[in-house]
Amino acid sequence: MATKTTVIVLASLLIGLSAAQRQDQDDPCKTKSKVVGDVTYCDRYWECVNNQPELYDCPNGLVFAGKHRGVTEGCDYPWRSDYCEGKQLANGPISTEHCDWLYGIFGHETSCTRYWTCWNGTATEQLCIGGLLYNENAHSCDWPENVDGCQKHPLCNDDANGNVPLGKSCNRYWQCQGGYPRLQRCPAMLVFDRRSLRCVVPPTEDCDVPTTPLPFEGDLEQGKGNAISNLPPGAIQGKPSGGRNKN
Repeated sequence: MATKTTVIVLASLLIGLSAAQRQDQDDPCKTKSKVVGDVTYCDRYWECVNNQPELYDCPNGLVFAGKHRGVTEGCDYPWRSDYCEGKQLANGPISTEHCDWLYGIFGHETSCTRYWTCWNGTATEQLCIGGLLYNENAHSCDWPENVDGCQKHPLCNDDANGNVPLGKSCNRYWQCQGGYPRLQRCPAMLVFDRRSLRCVVPPTEDCDVPTTPLPFEGDLEQGKGNAISNLPPGAIQGKPSGGRNKN
């Protein structure tokens, strides 16, 4: 008899606890926005549909930010604010190639100047320009001194922000920016001087006055440049590639 009474008491407590949890959860149909975040999970939200509350999941990797906020469907990247403070995630990561979650921004596997933006599991490679490196903590490009553990390119070992000759070329050279080389070309009728490491009026010891117009950037893609077939990583900027879940 005592055992039966104990079971009844426990059942009553559980029912009461569930009721209390439901009371803590705001009813979206009683709010102006008709959308509210879940009281327990930061990647879920409730929406009033036909005067009834419906539970939805944010796209994988995003958390609820509020109606008309975030990057899609009222959901945002979790690191943009304290969306998950005091809450937990209801869903684990769904990974695809280069993407830890279906949605997010993630570091490149082999390069400090590149990163991936993932949208519904499709990864697009992006490039930090101007000598910046990808900062995993900030999820954005940052100054090299703010990025730990990123090795510089051997071409720029002597001077992280200096110029380096490109083979025997008279008009092209490497410009190091934050320890990473960028392919540059001297202005028309100037040549690169290997001693002063800058573009000067010819002739120099190695280069005469140019007799033909300098090649355009399109020549680079056609393989007409000098020593272009073996560019170091990050030398040329790459071109990026070009329904909510109801619980």
